[in-house]
Amino acid sequence: MDIICHVAIADDWEAGARFGEYEVATRGVAWEPGDYIRATDPEHVARVVADVYGDVRLPLLRIDCSVTGLTAYGVEVARVDGTPRIFGAIPMVPEVVTAVVPIPRDQ
Repeated sequence: MDIICHVAIADDWEAGARFGEYEVATRGVAWEPGDYIRATDPEHVARVVADVYGDVRLPLLRIDCSVTGLTAYGVEVARVDGTPRIFGAIPMVPEVVTAVVPIPRDQ
């Protein structure tokens, strides 16, 4: 599968746009070299939202990333226990980020 997803808080994603890359590993955790950005397969996004962001009332986004695009930009992607991990900042370019989709939330 070429598309993997990252769930982002909208404000974090927008902040990264100023620099052209996104460096948040997961909720409240900045990406650091040697670490990884958490990702999931598209069919598991709802579970991640429920498990990790269930108590968050901020707007969330599903960031669809091309594994081929990440690799072309020098960002390693690997699966650990079946779960994708992104070992570098996400370049905010169309070859990498194929879609940014608001995640509907119950109010």
